[in-house]
Amino acid sequence: MALAGVVAGIAGCGPAIRADFDSPEPAARNMAIVRAGDARDAGATGDLVRMLASDDPATRLLAIEALDRVTGERLGYDASDPPERRRRAMDRWSEWVKDREAGAHE
Repeated sequence: MALAGVVAGIAGCGPAIRADFDSPEPAARNMAIVRAGDARDAGATGDLVRMLASDDPATRLLAIEALDRVTGERLGYDASDPPERRRRAMDRWSEWVKDREAGAHE
């Protein structure tokens, strides 16, 4: 993914940044998103869906791209849509995750 190089380049400009979905640092969250997408890490789907709600347009874009790589789905989410339209798509993603989790426990 070309964006991985950008995130890695940004991360290399200062102190070492650890990929972490819960970090207060946008670069650390973005690095976690890119890594999950590159690894096609299905276990990170919930975190990726959570990142769709970010105030940062770059984070939202990285998150939907990673979700597409992991799941093959977009569920109508567009990172540049107005907030209400993004919210409806995030609701679809939340349901998608719940459905998968419910199926895993049956």
